[in-house]
Amino acid sequence: MSLFPESSLQPTGRAVLLSIKPKYADLIIAGTKTVELRRSWPSNDVGVMVIYSSAPVQRLTGVALIKEIRECSPAALWRVAEAHGGGVTEAELMEYIGKKRVAYGVMLGRVLPAQVLVDPKDLFPTFTPPQGFLYLSPLDYQRVIASMFPDGVDL
Repeated sequence: MSLFPESSLQPTGRAVLLSIKPKYADLIIAGTKTVELRRSWPSNDVGVMVIYSSAPVQRLTGVALIKEIRECSPAALWRVAEAHGGGVTEAELMEYIGKKRVAYGVMLGRVLPAQVLVDPKDLFPTFTPPQGFLYLSPLDYQRVIASMFPDGVDL
């Protein structure tokens, strides 16, 4: 069931905006990184993520559908990253996770590069890049999609 009944653009679940370093955002957009590695993940049902490529790019660069969330030990997350193009070495992953006992592999489905790279401050004047994630309301999600895909998009 979609938490966005008024939006035909939302496949299932909620939408989040994630701040991702440009090198990893580029790998996701290129389709070579099919898992996003996170120290934490929202507990609510999330079905789509809007990719915000952080500094120096600072633009919304694409959208990815989420197939599943894997809650893992650090060792298990490394196996997921290795199998799905996590884009990091084992040492980098362990440093990123730190002392967390559980971390998350966000398994990505279809990825759509934006037709237009959007400065989020054009949509949200007080925008500050989130440390983790930012939930998007159905209206905000529709505004983001309309700005990134002016010719329309079928998710």
